[in-house]
Formats: sequence, structure tokens, C-alpha cells
Amino acid sequence: MGTTCLHYAAKGNNVDVMRYLIHECHCDPKVTDKYGYTVLHRVAGNGSLDVIEYLINHHHCDPKATTNNGETVLYHAARHIDIVKYLINECHCDPMATTDWGEAVLHRAAGHIDIVKYLINECHCDPMATTNWGETILHRAAGHIDIVKYLINECHCDPKATTKDGVTVLHRAAGHIDIVKYLINECHCDPMANDSNNKTILHEAASRNSPDVIKYLINEWNHDPMAVDKLEWTPLHSATATYYYDSNFAAVEYLLSTGKCDPLAKDNLGKTPFKLAKVRGHTDTLSVLKKFGGIKSSHPIDSYVNVLLVGNPGAGKSTLSHVINDTASFTLLGSFRNVGEVVPCTAGIIPYKLQHRTLGNIILHDFAGHSEYYSSHSAVIENLLQGSGGVFLIVVNILEKEP
Repeated sequence: MGTTCLHYAAKGNNVDVMRYLIHECHCDPKVTDKYGYTVLHRVAGNGSLDVIEYLINHHHCDPKATTNNGETVLYHAARHIDIVKYLINECHCDPMATTDWGEAVLHRAAGHIDIVKYLINECHCDPMATTNWGETILHRAAGHIDIVKYLINECHCDPKATTKDGVTVLHRAAGHIDIVKYLINECHCDPMANDSNNKTILHEAASRNSPDVIKYLINEWNHDPMAVDKLEWTPLHSATATYYYDSNFAAVEYLLSTGKCDPLAKDNLGKTPFKLAKVRGHTDTLSVLKKFGGIKSSHPIDSYVNVLLVGNPGAGKSTLSHVINDTASFTLLGSFRNVGEVVPCTAGIIPYKLQHRTLGNIILHDFAGHSEYYSSHSAVIENLLQGSGGVFLIVVNILEKEP
């Protein structure tokens, strides 16, 4: 049988409709759909203990019913402590039951510290349990610092555990800077770990819209923002293609602000980050990509040189910019900082777009003393600024020739 009206009412937690269907329309509260889900399964996920008790006590629904995949009512209720305790203590449901793919109730509850502690301390559930593909409870809890610390410090779970696909706990935690730092600094997890698809922690941080984690990995651990996985996706591809968020605007903007990411890089199917963002309908991300990508798409080039123009306030950076423009054999492609109607590529950074007859395009960045925008070159630049009040012209990156 397919999904019934009673299933839909239960899933939507419409108690009055459920009572009407059962009492007035004589719908069977014990009915299952073609996947084996009972009405009780659907109600259990909504957190309504009163309805659970009503179905079990008045209509004798089976609290130990399982779906075709072995999902119990308790499994579906695992995020609601009152229902969990009722099903275990009053209905004698098995807290150690697993699904056909080896997922325990504890896996399902892993985002709730009170339920995790209850299942481990009171019901003696195994904190080391893994699914058929090797996913641990710690993997599931990786977005919650209190549960992560409890599982590692109190239950002695392995922070370096990997799934059969090589996914680390650190991969799963990549959306949370506090957990990432804890796992790396205190648990000695490897920040350079790749999974079996060659996906880095940076890829994961990008897909989870975590600019603080991205910045930390690039600046502190020298992660390569142009690293590719098996699909030849860069972190920028991951950021634009993600389903985690409606828009990964912040991650995309930070990656592009490093000056090292190519918004027109193609994966093994020829798709660029721009195209992936368009498919997902991420309008904010598209506007950032258009802004940064305009340089390369509007001006085909043979080579691409990033130049940093830095110095202490009043050291003469703007004057040097004009001297370069007036005396060098460049063709000016853009406007200077103080010219009206200049649109910034990101906060605090206005690229100067210059073309040299030998080197190809030069992008001259005037950082105006804002050290937070120095990216991975911050240590070098800070040392220079501390030692002198002069102006420094530094060529920091030359990319390969474009196809």
C-alpha cells in the first residue's frame, strides 16, 4: 500500500486530523506503507509524546515495528529525549537495535548531548559503534563541540577514525572552526587528510560555507586552494555546488579574495564554478563570481601575474601606482582606487588591472595597510612593514599559460 492520508497527517503532526481519520473515517492506525513505515514511525519523528501514547495505548500500535530497512520507532524518535525514555522504559524497545545498514539509535541521536549520555550511561549503548560503511558516532556528532569532547574524553572514541571511504571526523567537522582547531591542536588529527575521492578538509570547509575554517587551513596549514579531487573539483567548485546552504556567498568570496582561485577552472566534465552556481540557482554566489571572473573572461590572456603593492599609511603607494601607470609599457584595463564608480572585488581590495606586453595581465592589489587581506603572504608582508616605512612591489604568483 502507498502512503495513506493518515501517514501524511502523522508526518505533519496534525493530531486533530489523525483523530478524525481514525474515529470518523475508520482509517486503520496500524496501516503500513510500501516501505514498511507505520503511522507510529511518522509520529515518532515529530516529538509528540501524547500522540505516541495515544496510538500505543488506545489503538495498540506496535512500538517495536520496523520498516523494510530495519528502522525502528525508537530510531525515528531518537532526537526526542522524552519519547526515547518512554519507548525504552515503558515499551521495552531495544536501544541497541540497528538498521539494515548498521546505523544505531545512538548514531541518530548524536546531535543531542542529553540523549547521547542517556543511551551510553543508562542503556549501555556502544559509543564505538560503526555503520556498515564505517561511520562512527563521533563522525555523526562532529558538528557539536560538547558531544565531540564527551565522546573523546569520556568514552575514548578515536578522533582519527575514518569511514571506508576515508572520510575523517575532521572532514565532518569542517563547518566549525572551534571543533576543527580542537581536533587538530589537541587531538593531533591530520589537517592534510584526503578521503578516497581525494577531497581535502578545505573542500569540505568550502562546501559548508565556513570562511573562518578556510582562512585557518590556508594560512596556518598551507592548504592549496586550487587542489582538485577525483572530479577535478577545486574548493571553489565545492563551494558553488553545495546543497548544504542556499548560498555559499561568504566561502566563495573569501576563496576568490586570496587571488589564487580560478572561477573559470573546469572539472572533468568541463563545468566551471560559475556554471555549477548557476545550476544551483545561487544568485548571490553568481554575482561574486561574475565580479571576479570578469577580468579573465573579458580579457583573454597568455599569463596571469598577481602583484601586491603594500606599505605603511602615507608611504606613497598611490603615487607609485600612478608612476607605474604613466611610465611602464602597460595598457590600462581598469580604474584606480580613488576614481569614481570603482566596484570592489571584495571588501578592502580593489584590483588594478594592467597588461604588460611580455608578462600578460598584471593585477596590482593595493592593500592600504589592511593586514587581514594579506592572505597567506601575511607573515612576509608584516615583517616588511615592521622594518620600513617604504613601498614594496612584490610579484607573488605567476600562473601557467591559459589554454
